[in-house]
Amino acid sequence: MTGPEEADDGVRRADRLYAARAAMDEIGQPVRRLGIADIVRFLGDPTRSLSIDEQRALFSDPQLRADFRRLKAQFAAVELPTLAAASSGQANMRRFEGGTVNIHPSRVPGQTYVLMRFGSPAGVPPHSVLIEGSQGELIKRALPAADPNGEIMLVLDEKIPSDQDFLRLISDPTSSGSFLA
Repeated sequence: MTGPEEADDGVRRADRLYAARAAMDEIGQPVRRLGIADIVRFLGDPTRSLSIDEQRALFSDPQLRADFRRLKAQFAAVELPTLAAASSGQANMRRFEGGTVNIHPSRVPGQTYVLMRFGSPAGVPPHSVLIEGSQGELIKRALPAADPNGEIMLVLDEKIPSDQDFLRLISDPTSSGSFLA
């Protein structure tokens, strides 16, 4: 038979076990932290995107944001600057060092052309464009290969949410971007 001391010990063990299990349940699944390797993969792989949680982590951590800017500068072939701080509305043309971006509607309703012209391409041609909105939104789009004249054409369908978002940011004069190589 068990004595009162052994029964008390069993109750204490049960209490500790219950507390430990309750604490583990509260923790839930471990949150995966965005790291430097994830940023490198994002910048180097035209098809890789960041989830909303990863974007939040990027913009909420000053050190991670500084690392992102440093790495982005290493991957950027050309920068797409903001047009003007006081600009409003939409821009249908943007200039950058060595080229232009022209945005114009197609004859097909709901379609828009984005024509990117690169002057004399130096080095590796861009494989993607990364647009950063003034509110911290990031959108990356893989680019097809440039034609012999250094032009890349995107046909965007305004019914497709990802095309809508890209068109909104690239037309926003307060957004900036980078052509990534």
